[in-house]
Amino acid sequence: MPCRLNRVALFALCALGLTLFLRAPAQAECVAKPGSIFFVTDREALDDNQLFSGEWGTDANHNPLITTGVISAPVDKANEARCSTKQALINAISSQFVSKRPRQVLVYVHGYYTSFVTAVETALALKEGLQFPGPVIVYSWPSRKTSALAYRTDEDNAKWSMPHFTNFLGNINKAFPGMPVSLAGYSLGSRFVTEGIAFFRREGCKSCFGRAVLFAPDVFTADLRTALTASNLCSGKPLTNPIASAPVPLYVSNNDRALRQSEKFHGNQRAGQAGGDLILCNGVDTIDVSYLKSGGKSGHGYLLDPRVLQDAAAAFAGEPPTSPRRGLKQVSRTGGIYYELLPSP
Repeated sequence: MPCRLNRVALFALCALGLTLFLRAPAQAECVAKPGSIFFVTDREALDDNQLFSGEWGTDANHNPLITTGVISAPVDKANEARCSTKQALINAISSQFVSKRPRQVLVYVHGYYTSFVTAVETALALKEGLQFPGPVIVYSWPSRKTSALAYRTDEDNAKWSMPHFTNFLGNINKAFPGMPVSLAGYSLGSRFVTEGIAFFRREGCKSCFGRAVLFAPDVFTADLRTALTASNLCSGKPLTNPIASAPVPLYVSNNDRALRQSEKFHGNQRAGQAGGDLILCNGVDTIDVSYLKSGGKSGHGYLLDPRVLQDAAAAFAGEPPTSPRRGLKQVSRTGGIYYELLPSP
């Protein structure tokens, strides 16, 4: 009912209503609850429990729309809260830092043929498995879950999303100057990690890069090696007796059929294959998981294998790959050494 000024009582009531309206936020700010993680996505937003589709998120003028928020398990609309501004996300992340401990965040990027819900569920599992001592953020690009044959479309979508990812990293660096950002990439998502490593180099901030863990990376081996070398993360041969884990744990497999298909498609070996072109250098711990009976029929989905997560957690904690507690077998070959992750006895 519109306000009418000819009645004092109604005027007072309308004035009170206007005051309450001005005080109420346009959208409830995102609040990080225990066990929750953060998300940044340029997917198309939905109003059901899928939350986001595999299409580009754009406005009427075809400009990208970036949605951020917090989410927890079970992953559905009831456990998701979207942030109304960039600052609201930054404030929510800030609330999760532990006082008297160094600030740091972990950003996870999923692979192809992955829904938003699956990406978040994997990120939640990584948060628990890696025991990362800081906020975890999943960056979800528009991967289509409609068909496993949509690989080329997903590659194009990843290219479209890449500038939004680096812009997000820039916003984090601006909000938290000098804070180390660690990266985790799975499959095609490792291309975002590769670009993220290059981004930190371009920024010239040595303290801004924490660690980067790559699971079954669907990246041209030469591209990853170049990015690592340019950032001084890959130089010389791996140390035989390291006193700590390398900044980049790289998990590879000789049983990864998905990467074999990618190799045929691209005409070059992928960094996640345990073939003749392994990345062997000081700064990278290359770990062959071919002996594990995990990863599904394709042999590609081993990133949540308990042994892999246990080892990755030890690597993030700085424990050297030669530590008996990690259970790795050191293997020597031309060009350097790598490690084999064996099944539990």
